[in-house]
Amino acid sequence: MLKILTALLMTIIVTTPTAVAATAIEIDHPWSKAVPPTSKVAAAFLSIINHSKIDDTLIAARSPIAEIVELHTLNNGNGLMQMRQVDTITVTAEHQQQLEPGGFHVMLFNLTEVPTIDSHFPLTLIFKYAGEITVDVAVKPATYTGNEQAKTHHH
Repeated sequence: MLKILTALLMTIIVTTPTAVAATAIEIDHPWSKAVPPTSKVAAAFLSIINHSKIDDTLIAARSPIAEIVELHTLNNGNGLMQMRQVDTITVTAEHQQQLEPGGFHVMLFNLTEVPTIDSHFPLTLIFKYAGEITVDVAVKPATYTGNEQAKTHHH
């Protein structure tokens, strides 16, 4: 129990533009694709690295640029790619969970501010044990895939 309390207290830290390092959870390379100016929807992607010896769970997210923020996955249902909301995303102990195009991701609905290329927006991730971690999401061109960064990051 002491380790969990320590991990919760250690997550209350100052965020940086590209990563948040905490005792238990590290968020790396948060990014989003630019969307058309009239769009009401955007998505955010990132890597969650769990440095602890216990599994943690991403249970929710929020951002001031969207009225609704949901956790989603993309899966193949009878030959059709289908996006669906999920309640949680498990981050296994001492492993990395990618939130990326074609898999788990964060959806932002009813945008109150449309992300534009080279801008940033805050995204708060809420974990079962690590608590809240706010990151600065970098907005990339619509053609960006994030693969270049993921290939260079090892754990």
